Amino acid sequence: MLLGKDIIEANNPIDRRARVVDLFSFVGMTLTGILGVTSFFAGNLALSLSLIAASMIYFAAYRIHKLQKDYSVSAAVIVYSLHALMIFLVYSGGFENTGPLWIFLVPPVSLFLHGLKRGLIEVSIFLAITCLIFFLPPDVFSRASYAGAFELRLILAFMTVTFLSACYEYSIQQSHNDTLQASRRYEHLARTDPLTKLCNRRGALTVMQQAQRRMTRNQQPMSIILCDVDHFKKVNDQYGHDAGDAVLVRLGEIFITLVREQDTVARWGGEEFLFVLPQTSAQNATMLAQKIHLALQDQIISVGDIGIAITVSMGVAEKNGDQALDEIIKCADKYLYEAKDAGRNQTMPAIGLLGKQ
Repeated sequence: MLLGKDIIEANNPIDRRARVVDLFSFVGMTLTGILGVTSFFAGNLALSLSLIAASMIYFAAYRIHKLQKDYSVSAAVIVYSLHALMIFLVYSGGFENTGPLWIFLVPPVSLFLHGLKRGLIEVSIFLAITCLIFFLPPDVFSRASYAGAFELRLILAFMTVTFLSACYEYSIQQSHNDTLQASRRYEHLARTDPLTKLCNRRGALTVMQQAQRRMTRNQQPMSIILCDVDHFKKVNDQYGHDAGDAVLVRLGEIFITLVREQDTVARWGGEEFLFVLPQTSAQNATMLAQKIHLALQDQIISVGDIGIAITVSMGVAEKNGDQALDEIIKCADKYLYEAKDAGRNQTMPAIGLLGKQ
């Protein structure tokens, strides 16, 4: 599953946008700075000042990202300063009325840095302002003069670039979502027992690690129960492995009905089950084990026309202090074998012996 996680991290939109923020800040700062100096020597002071101001803003966006480690503020600075600069170029004409040609930067940058929905809203607002500048009567305000055919074709080309950018961003988002869902599905399958649909050993260990961290934070107890089906080999030998599988499935269903929502029942392996019981003392875990014995006492598991009576043996252990997980599992396993040696169909240690653990 590490490979799947690596693929997701490599295609994570947040990581990609953070990298582009740095790249665009550097390129934007350099390019606008050079064009600003060029415009100054060409005698276009207003254009020069606007470009140099944009260069300083892009540099600020780069520094904000490095200092805050959060791309969102820098992305907003980049997008909105780019919009402002492009509107100025459309209004003023830029260098020899070529300024509007730069507006094609707006759709890909806005959609990439702010996502599909927000980016489309921002691009639509930018397009509306551009149309106002182009199509309002010249006597409304003084602006650069363009040929009507140029203005119309520029708008149509801008809308085409916007559409293509939106399609690309949508496909990237869908690809990431599909990869994420597939990874979660495979991760779930990797932690689930295919027969009983309970957690498998790997899933149980993950749950125990999480419960251990909560226990450390909240100073609350955690207990486990290791459960083994008595004489399960005889069930397989007498009734067949399909009957044995049906017994395991039914036992898993019974166990689930007896535990709390925060508890976990896992198939530990073969005919063994593991109960992970957060916020539970060994005494309370043993009481749950007794409930399981009582539930199975009159339970006949039907497999076709066959009725099979099942008992289980269990070992209970409570995690103490900094005790490692494998130590608590070994402790429960030791008590499980004591229960088997004592005649099966019982739990060790018994409630009265818990104080001697």
